[in-house]
Amino acid sequence: MMLGVNEGERVNFTGIKLMSMFQLQDIAETIFADALERAWPPTNRSTHNRSLEEQLQDPTFRQRVKVGLAKGLVELVAAHDEHVLSAYLFEGITDLYPQIETCSSPEIKTHLLILVSKRSAALYALVTALDEAFVREAQKLLPLLANQQESLLNPIFITEADVAQHKGYAMLLSSAHVSPLTIWGRD
Repeated sequence: MMLGVNEGERVNFTGIKLMSMFQLQDIAETIFADALERAWPPTNRSTHNRSLEEQLQDPTFRQRVKVGLAKGLVELVAAHDEHVLSAYLFEGITDLYPQIETCSSPEIKTHLLILVSKRSAALYALVTALDEAFVREAQKLLPLLANQQESLLNPIFITEADVAQHKGYAMLLSSAHVSPLTIWGRD
């Protein structure tokens, strides 16, 4: 993951209200539970005939979980940092290839492009802390899945200047072939 803070640059941490570890874990638990609940197909929501492990084998269910995690994360960080402008979900390079069948649980890593007006070490720290809290939640619910992944998020912060210059991952926003899914935008 790229931090994106220039060497020698002073970092202003006042833009993000500090949260305790317990508050962050509670928030992550709520976001994770909401993402899982919304991922169940409407016909199965009341009965939940299949286990969560079985349901995670379904690519549609996994995608819904990814969107739920991404939306919850972005809504939280955008509420605490006015520099967050929009967020996009995209498939990682490894997600474009079929999964190897030897893997017992599918990966649910969420790849996010977060458009910001200015990069911030505090924003990066908040997203990293939330990712760690998501991993702890996954370990509670799905030990096999969580043991395979050190991280559930792959946040990539891009600036408006990056988009204007078609620099790095910012090129995805203007791609005709692999356009990312817009999951949040500031009004």
